[in-house]
Formats: sequence, structure tokens, C-alpha cells
Amino acid sequence: MTKPFGMRELDARLRVALRHHAADANTDHLTELTAGPLTLDLVHYQATYHDEPLDLTPKEFDVLAYLARHVGKVCTRRMILESVWGPAYANEQHYLKVYAYRIRKKLHDEAGRFLQNDPSVGYRLTVEPASTSA
Repeated sequence: MTKPFGMRELDARLRVALRHHAADANTDHLTELTAGPLTLDLVHYQATYHDEPLDLTPKEFDVLAYLARHVGKVCTRRMILESVWGPAYANEQHYLKVYAYRIRKKLHDEAGRFLQNDPSVGYRLTVEPASTSA
């Protein structure tokens, strides 16, 4: 938050932060997240996709971890930015675009089938049922 600020704004921001913390509290004790072919080791900051190791930066890992905690749900850009970068970055949408591009490249998902973009809203990880193709 930038100064000066009013007490009403501070109160509103604290309520939002507490609400987000409460929503994520049930996943805080996890040591591993799995979203379809993606596995994230939250203790060692290691990721695999289709059993192949991924070379992710810490922020890329955090973005994927946030989306994996909410797999199948659309996460707004603001939610992701506030969670991964902090509240001061809530309007820095270009950060997220660049990171989504880099993550897709590393996942070989340039078409956006796994890491999907919902225009004007945000991103989600989509886990589709296993196909019968070999």
C-alpha cells in the first residue's frame, strides 16, 4: 500500500488478506501437489511434468503451485499476482503474461491446453480425462 491511506482501505485490505489466507489454510500443510501430469514438491521446490523434471525459476514454481492448489478453477490475474508477488503488484498484469508464456514453453504447452488463459479473467490449470491415444 502506498501512503497516505485511509483506515477504511487498510481495513478492507486486511479483510481480503485474511479471507485469502483462510481459503489457503487447508493446503498449507501439504508437501506435494499433483495436478494431472504435473507434480510439485513444495519442500524441495522441484517440479515434474509427465515424469520429466522441469527447470523452473522460484516465481514460475510459485505461479504453478498457486494454480495447482486451485486446479480446474479460474484464478483471476489479481489473485495470482497478490499471492505470488504481493499486494503491491496486483495491477502488474504484464508480469503474469510473461511468466505464463515462459511456463507454457517449459511445459511444451504453447497451445495452452494445460495452462489455460481465460480472456479478461485469469488462468487455470485444466486436467482433462486421460485419452485413449497412444
